[in-house]
Amino acid sequence: MKRTILTLLLLCSGLALADDAKLRGGNMLACETYSFRTVIRAKKLDMLGVPQLYKELGIKGISYNDMFFESLDDDYIDRIKAAVKKADRVVTCFIMEGNLALANEELRRKQIETDKQKLRVAKRLGAPLVRINVGRTDKQENADDTAGLERVIAAFKEMLPLAKELGIRISIENHGGVSAKADNIVKIIQATDPKWVGSLVDFGNFPADARYEEIAKVAPYALTTHVKVGGFDENGEAKGVDLPRVFAMLKKYNYKGPISIEYGNEPDPAGDVKKTRALILKYW
Repeated sequence: MKRTILTLLLLCSGLALADDAKLRGGNMLACETYSFRTVIRAKKLDMLGVPQLYKELGIKGISYNDMFFESLDDDYIDRIKAAVKKADRVVTCFIMEGNLALANEELRRKQIETDKQKLRVAKRLGAPLVRINVGRTDKQENADDTAGLERVIAAFKEMLPLAKELGIRISIENHGGVSAKADNIVKIIQATDPKWVGSLVDFGNFPADARYEEIAKVAPYALTTHVKVGGFDENGEAKGVDLPRVFAMLKKYNYKGPISIEYGNEPDPAGDVKKTRALILKYW
């Protein structure tokens, strides 16, 4: 990915290049590649170009999403890792898609083996942490809080020896299905190994009427974050979430993990990420 294309993303947003953000408390500012899904899907940005773009945005950490990877082969992963090093960036997380809650045992076994492969990819990429998508049961089964929960716990227990061997921790995002409720996330963590399994606190995925109560339950287990702001008002403030309130919940537990932006709308994902970055610098 040529520098001219990356710079164009910023220039179209009317943005100057930025120095790396320094957050109070020593946390690393990061950003999800999902924030740039529109330009990635339009073939204007690829995983090799992400590190240079993040450098120009002043964001040190990269949370890579596997859905955008062209391959999981060693050569491709090594090329991404080299691009990260060249741009002086850090991989903070590897986002793994999938579904571990399905009743179909053959499909569930296949998912477990795929996740084991992705854990090895994360290690090669240099990610100290993964987010494993726990998924949901079939609509006909409607058992996310029972059978689905038990299947996810069993799958995590099977994968934990490899994760420990690789030195990679596992996070669970509040992401619907089995992980729609904070209580389920806590149950998975406590039933497996809280030293190796924790939460990915997404600021926007819980229902609005219960958001802060639910976030408070997973905040003690936070390993990483998805900072979603739900748009901006005329003053550039977040419209969809009370950032100081959520940040206070994390600070209560001396959270030291990444503060990772997940945002980006057409036609200005770089501008949205920059605005979110400014709010994080203001309130964290």
